[in-house]
Amino acid sequence: MTRLRASDARRLEPSLAPTLRLAVLLPSEQSVDPRWLSGALATAARGAGAVLHEGTQVAALRGSAERVDGVTLADGSAIAADCVVVAAGAWSGAFGPVSVRPVKGQVMHLRDPAGPGLLSHVVRFEGGYLVPRGDGRYTLGATVEERGFDEAVTAGAVYQMLRDASELVPGVLELEIDELSAGFRPGTPDNVPIVGPGDAAGLVWATGHYRNGILLTPITAALVVAVIDEPSVSSAGPAAKA
Repeated sequence: MTRLRASDARRLEPSLAPTLRLAVLLPSEQSVDPRWLSGALATAARGAGAVLHEGTQVAALRGSAERVDGVTLADGSAIAADCVVVAAGAWSGAFGPVSVRPVKGQVMHLRDPAGPGLLSHVVRFEGGYLVPRGDGRYTLGATVEERGFDEAVTAGAVYQMLRDASELVPGVLELEIDELSAGFRPGTPDNVPIVGPGDAAGLVWATGHYRNGILLTPITAALVVAVIDEPSVSSAGPAAKA
């Protein structure tokens, strides 16, 4: 981490506002498009032999209070498994006694018709971020709202995000709006993730990541695999994901 004078920051990113007073450079800061990552993970999983049931709702866990042995789908069919990983995000509370709530976040997807160039670094500011995708697209987010499963995208949120971002990067107001969306982060009482074995054998939790789900994907996967490999949690059979 390196503290930068405003002039040094603007040499790195000329689009920063002249009113900037101070900046911090994080050389190792990286970004990834969550939608592309999800698609890549699905492709890799299929390549490794996984069977994905896309668009299929899990209605309940199968088994008993002592042992989980699969899931029941919304259509009444069942999938048996020696281990079930509940990674259902803000909906995880439907599958057991975990305190997970939805925290609404509204996001803007912007595009520069002239192509890339406005920013080359991720810019973070109090309450938000502006992420260049390298091809003229930018992601601006995000609100933090305790509104349950409210999917509405509001004018107030759009105004708030553009107002805050334009104070730092005025050129954001010249970008075109590609998409407005709202999602639900899985928040816990202390906003710390819940990753580990459940009370019943064969049950593993991987939820409650709040605003850092994509960022914590690699370490969450490693922790879940380590739990599954414990003989007391699962046998050598397949795992199901709820």
